[in-house]
Amino acid sequence: MYRTIGAWEADQGRSLDALQRSLRVGARLAWRRIADQCDSPDVLGPLAEAIFLFLDEIAAAASEGYLKAIGRAAGEVERRRRRLLGLLLSDPPASPEEAAEVARIAGWALPRTVAGVALHERKQDQFTPLTLPPDVLVDTDGPQPYLLLPDPDGPGRSRILEAIDVDWITAVGPTVPLRSAASSLRWAREALALVRRGIISPDGLIRCSDHEATLVIFRDEDFIRNVAAGRLAPLDALRPGQRERLAETLLACLQRGFNANEAAERLHIHPQTVRYRLRQLEDLFGERLYDTDRQLALEMALHAWLALTRADEA
Repeated sequence: MYRTIGAWEADQGRSLDALQRSLRVGARLAWRRIADQCDSPDVLGPLAEAIFLFLDEIAAAASEGYLKAIGRAAGEVERRRRRLLGLLLSDPPASPEEAAEVARIAGWALPRTVAGVALHERKQDQFTPLTLPPDVLVDTDGPQPYLLLPDPDGPGRSRILEAIDVDWITAVGPTVPLRSAASSLRWAREALALVRRGIISPDGLIRCSDHEATLVIFRDEDFIRNVAAGRLAPLDALRPGQRERLAETLLACLQRGFNANEAAERLHIHPQTVRYRLRQLEDLFGERLYDTDRQLALEMALHAWLALTRADEA
């Protein structure tokens, strides 16, 4: 009976404080009634012990029922949120009506925008649980842990991600409408895959918006390798160190419209050094160096080649 009472209190969203106060009042009342009717110390002692032992037993039964009900409720909420998460990330996405209904059942307010966040533990031998606001949907049980962050550009959201980043490598997909949640998570996972390969640095929060060129280039790695092999063939005859320096200089010049001063500032070297290297590049590439129709492909090839080279060196 008291297990049922404890479960009822949990289902009503109340604590056990009122029940426990009632039990103590009942025990005191019972003791006073017994004491009024009995004046034998040999009887009162065992009776007092029995009353308070019984009080402990029924309080424990109420707590057991309460905790079981809380566990069932938490499990049901978790089940509903998992179903919602799967629905929001389905491809094709669920209809707005279905998403709204499942969100209502799960007690989750539909946001205008979301971001998928891919996670990878920094310490593989020690699982670190996530402490998150209740509106963040999370799944850390699968082989690719992730979460769905509502209103990612809202106040305080960056702090949530920065706190996670201490124990988890955290790749944040682009902010998208709710119906595109799966796309945001897909980009986040691609960024995380490049982090694990050493193409993108694992230090700090990894936002896809900061690595757009790298993500686009590495969508088809075989193709970009072939492009790099063709476009950068003039560098093949150089020593590795010289080849990398000239590649870095050429990329900076392409990104700065061949302005030697701006390229030097980007590379943290003297402008005269940039001009000297440019003359070397002109000897290697000839007129192709300034062919505007080829510069975008050349820039992409350099970006990919340098990223792969640095990953191999690491």
